[in-house]
Amino acid sequence: MIELISIFFSFLILFSFSLFPLKINIRNDTNFSNYKSVYDILLLNLFINIFIILLISFTNFSYSNYFLLIISASIIFNLYNFLKIKKYFNFLKDNIFIFFVLLNFIIAIYLIANPILAWDGLENWYFKAQNFFYNYNFFDLKGLKGNNNYYPHLGTLIWGFFWKNSLLEYEYLGRLFFIYIFLLSIFSICDLINKSFQFKIIILSLITLLCFDDFLFRGYQEILLFSFFIFISKNFYYYVADKKTVNLFICFICLNLIPWIKHEGFLFVLVFTFSIFFIFKYLPKKFEIFLFIVSSWILIIFKNYIFYKYLDLNFVHGGGNKLFGGLDLLYEFSYLFFIGFIISIIKYKIWVLILISLYFLSKTKLTNINETIFYKFLNINLILYLLLLVGIYYNFYTNSELDFNWWIDTTLDRLLYSISGMFVIMVIISINRLKNYILK
Repeated sequence: MIELISIFFSFLILFSFSLFPLKINIRNDTNFSNYKSVYDILLLNLFINIFIILLISFTNFSYSNYFLLIISASIIFNLYNFLKIKKYFNFLKDNIFIFFVLLNFIIAIYLIANPILAWDGLENWYFKAQNFFYNYNFFDLKGLKGNNNYYPHLGTLIWGFFWKNSLLEYEYLGRLFFIYIFLLSIFSICDLINKSFQFKIIILSLITLLCFDDFLFRGYQEILLFSFFIFISKNFYYYVADKKTVNLFICFICLNLIPWIKHEGFLFVLVFTFSIFFIFKYLPKKFEIFLFIVSSWILIIFKNYIFYKYLDLNFVHGGGNKLFGGLDLLYEFSYLFFIGFIISIIKYKIWVLILISLYFLSKTKLTNINETIFYKFLNINLILYLLLLVGIYYNFYTNSELDFNWWIDTTLDRLLYSISGMFVIMVIISINRLKNYILK
């Protein structure tokens, strides 16, 4: 019983972090970000607090003090808005939101029934989370027990933060954050579906089921990448459609948090920014796009400098400098990579929906110019991400001392899962168009 109460308490804390500092006011036509979904505001508030916690990790400021500050501020802020706007919390009675709460509890109970950490979660990430649980900062990570000091720390920082500020201070309570942001991102993207409640519940359930992997909740960071990419794609979609600078800025902040979650995150940022060059001529606000790209590159350099100066820096991560092998090696690599790629898609079946959506949209004439631009951007992203994966694994194949099959079996599926968040929006756009087509 006490564990159920601790789950409720942890989600109440997470919800409080999602209700501050921005007001839930999605009905207002002057909404600064053009958000029409309560889940977008909840996510944005969560990202703001994540960003602040990241900054605090480079100082000696107590995480517990920040926790108390935010909880107090959130209670006062939302109590004031509730007294001012009687319908302020009406979304709590919405059937979709009730479904969101139920899913959080169901997955949390499932996690607590089997709270073990997987190998990577225990060997590479747990000790970083423990570092922040004991109120140490980024600079205390040097020499920490674990395999890779060059691994970034944002995911474990959040894990340790909510682990410490839980009712029972059990490790797995810190991992409830991963469940919360996972579902919040899916509900956010599915809110683009302007159909019936029953239809939306079916799609929400389907996407959640296809994207859920209990193994990844055992200390892995891919859940965060998946969730961040969903919100990034949605904000860039809004930006292409409405040209609001604030959506591009939100996209910028979320995108540039990714290198602080996983080592390969800087490559994801490079792919995203290079993809923008292909649609650059279609975007009217060229200076702010240029500023977005250049600033993202500068932040990559800054992040790598910080790790070079205070921790470790490793760009190849098991690879090497040898770029080319013989043609016989190329044939064998192609075969092994292709087999691993197909198995990974079968494992994470959301890719099946993404590829079907890609085919459907390619056969559909898009009349909206902004939708056409965004669709082109996603296609370029997908091609560049696939080329990036081929490059990464060819480097492993020609340089790594470890068996190449090990790399394919243990990492390819997780990389594909991470970037799938960017393309879930394709499924939503296709569903909307398919539904309209059927109704005709």
